[in-house]
Formats: sequence, structure tokens, C-alpha cells
Amino acid sequence: MVSTPKRLLLVEDDAHDARFVMRAFAQVDETIDLVLAADADDAIAQLARTHFDFVLLDIKMPGSDGIELLRRIRRGQATVLIPVIVLTSSSNPTDVLHCYRAGANAYVAKPASVAGYRHFAEAFVRFWIENTILPPGMTTRR
Repeated sequence: MVSTPKRLLLVEDDAHDARFVMRAFAQVDETIDLVLAADADDAIAQLARTHFDFVLLDIKMPGSDGIELLRRIRRGQATVLIPVIVLTSSSNPTDVLHCYRAGANAYVAKPASVAGYRHFAEAFVRFWIENTILPPGMTTRR
């Protein structure tokens, strides 16, 4: 089955973590167009300019935190249906609850190794890209 390339917005303030995620996705599926936003303001600007199929969101960021960004994404008419997967270092049950209440589609603790990032990317592609049916109109528009 031929799939359309997907656009993925990675919202991550830590350069090392961003590099691990980007490298893992590049190794797993080179058709994914992964764009980095270093903070919430950058993410909002990116989302206003470009359609994304998915958002990978860290919640522990300086300034406006990821949970507030998630709420903003869910309030936006053009972004309300975009699947948002929280990828964060926190496994605090309160953070998990706040994210799901704010509209997260999934919550994942950041891997502890490079191999773990690759495993995450493989699982992401297998579930979200190869098996999930998204709402009509959610295909990438360029």
C-alpha cells in the first residue's frame, strides 16, 4: 500500500532529545516530514503556517508549557483534530491526567536510550501511520 508522506511537528526544547527523535524517525520512515519547534510560541507559528498530520509534544518547556499549548491546539478550528502525542520525561500521574484532560491522544515517557527512541518511532509509524484511520480532511495539504 502506498501512503502519502506525513508531516509531524515535534515540539521539543531540548536539542539532544530533538536530535534523538529526528534521527529515529529518519531511520524508520524517510517519507515523514518532521519539523522542529523549540517552544510553544514557535509551535503556534508553525501550526498557523502549515498543516501537520501529528504533533509530538514535550510538556516540560520554559515559558508557556506543553499542557497550555495542547489546550490552544484543541481550541483552534484548524488544529482541533490533529492527533497530539505527548512525549515527555515526566511519568507523574498528575501530568498524565492533565494532558488527557487537555485533549492528548496519547502520553509516552521519553525513552532512556537511542534504541528506545528507535523503538518509539517504529511503534509510532506502525500504529499512527500504518493502522490508524484519521478523520476526513486530515490528509497532508501542501
